[in-house]
Amino acid sequence: MKGCLKLDKNNFFDNYFKLLTLLFWPIILYKWLFIANESVEYKLFIIFAILSIIYIISFLFIFYKDKNIKLITILYRISTLLAFLFTLGSFLLFPKNLFWLYLKMLFLILYFYFSCVKVSKYKIDEGVVGIIGSILLLVITIFY
Repeated sequence: MKGCLKLDKNNFFDNYFKLLTLLFWPIILYKWLFIANESVEYKLFIIFAILSIIYIISFLFIFYKDKNIKLITILYRISTLLAFLFTLGSFLLFPKNLFWLYLKMLFLILYFYFSCVKVSKYKIDEGVVGIIGSILLLVITIFY
């Protein structure tokens, strides 16, 4: 069927992951650029958390049956989203809570590790973005 849009589940999950990644950075910028409003920050966190949890559950469910995906891709994407979630949680909602800080640091280190493995062992260039992003988030965490 020429000209017909085919919805491939791999393409859908790739685009959904890119959307979540692109949603994360404006939320971080919002905290720096605008006057803090707890209600808006809470809503932004909840929206991002719901979208991320839906992605993680559906991604694991769909690809549990389909063995065509590499384990490193699953680990990279889940660690990325969990690092983003805990970064937003500790940055927006609980900036003085040490438990959230420790969780954020743990998932940022995992994000960095899986990104390095993705680049060095599997030669997948997407990991470079993860390395840069995790280092940036660690710098923001340390110096904010």
